[in-house]
Amino acid sequence: MKSLNKIVFIMLLTSVFAVLTSAAYALEVNGEGVDRHQALNNALRSAVEMEVGTAVASGTLVENGVLLNDEIATRSKGYVSSYKIISEGPIDGGGYQVRVDATVDRKLLFDNYQTLDILQRMSGLPRLLVFAEDEEFNSIPASSMDKLVHEVADVFGTKFRFEVIDWPLSKAKYTSIEGMMSLDKAVKFNKLIKADYVVTVELNENNDGPSELILKCVRLSDNLKVGEIRREVKAASSELKKPAEKFNAAVESADQEVYWASVKLAKKMLDFMESELDRGKGFRYTLTFLGFPDVSDIGPSLEELPGFVRREVKRKGSKNVELVYWSTLRTEALDSQIRKDLKDLGVEEFDSSVSGRVLKYRWKDPEGF
Repeated sequence: MKSLNKIVFIMLLTSVFAVLTSAAYALEVNGEGVDRHQALNNALRSAVEMEVGTAVASGTLVENGVLLNDEIATRSKGYVSSYKIISEGPIDGGGYQVRVDATVDRKLLFDNYQTLDILQRMSGLPRLLVFAEDEEFNSIPASSMDKLVHEVADVFGTKFRFEVIDWPLSKAKYTSIEGMMSLDKAVKFNKLIKADYVVTVELNENNDGPSELILKCVRLSDNLKVGEIRREVKAASSELKKPAEKFNAAVESADQEVYWASVKLAKKMLDFMESELDRGKGFRYTLTFLGFPDVSDIGPSLEELPGFVRREVKRKGSKNVELVYWSTLRTEALDSQIRKDLKDLGVEEFDSSVSGRVLKYRWKDPEGF
């Protein structure tokens, strides 16, 4: 009987969730405010809050519900695909009231709610370097986009708990890196910066239509583009003549799109990282051990490390061995474990290098064994 009840409960829960995640749903809601604009915004927010509340009540998306409810509700306009004002007017004693029939895009709402939920619960996320680019002739200068960089960094760091290097705030720490940051510099100086990925922010003006906000993510170890998000941005007024005024207006317009552009890029990164895990096979590394008098103990000892999934010997000689090694650990943690393992084997002195997921160790001290 308990099993049957459990099956019925799951079927009901699945049915509820299927209904909740349908494309759109209309709600009649009231909003009040000091003026018409605030009253309308509050009404639209109420519609979205009702949908988020339904999700939490259904038991399908409870994790961090309070935080995520607030995050989504404060950006409610992006989820309302259309609305119709049913009634409006002043309130006795002051203020304004609006009643609307609002259509909420449930699919977008729940997709992003789930993305936030998953990202919040993930641990060991990579270290990101976030900076602005101005590669195109019509790009807003990178020096004018600090605000957008801070917004992106805040989304990845504060909201999703990534370890983030916000370049405009951090460049004073890295005095040896001169000028504006670029992908080439990020690669060149990564031993100093120690980032896994870069997230770039670019804003291109378009005289014939909306401007475009572009966020890209690139993995530094092999220069692989993980994802790219493009969002249309309302063009700055043609009445603005001074470049600085046009740049500031463009940045202000793009600021309205930064949050969800960052969310969508984060989802692409999440999907990428999950695919790299390859259904439990772990991250793929190349481990090389050079000049060791006896390499026979190294391979088996690596199987005892935390996060080990499997290993394959690619090349092996009397003093050298190259392994393909799968682990659930990130590079820095794996390197630390290997160093400890080598010392446990009696290897006191050795040189090492780490480049992406290629780790090399060279025996240094003949007295170590």
